[in-house]
Amino acid sequence: MMARMKTEMLVGAALRIASGELIDCVVLRRGNAEAGAILVHIDDLDGRHRLLARALEFDGSYGWRPVLAGPGNDGWASGEAVETRLRREMDIDPDAWVLAIQDARARNPFDLL
Repeated sequence: MMARMKTEMLVGAALRIASGELIDCVVLRRGNAEAGAILVHIDDLDGRHRLLARALEFDGSYGWRPVLAGPGNDGWASGEAVETRLRREMDIDPDAWVLAIQDARARNPFDLL
């Protein structure tokens, strides 16, 4: 069984991928280096925002789920709605990492790892 990668290493890899792909990606909040949750705020530069959380799937792999999913919106919301929810998530989990992405193609660098 493969050991789980530390969150700090995973975030570092995503930042390097983002840089190589010319995705504007910054760490807004450093969480627990060992096993902090990861939240990703994506701004598609066209008025749509999305907040994603890393989630464990049934098969043991990790995926990205929208935090603000609603009927037919696929997790897209206003920037204000995402910021409000992000503040609440940080209050709940002070060990979480938060990354902010601005990308016209709305790419998540973690998907490119």
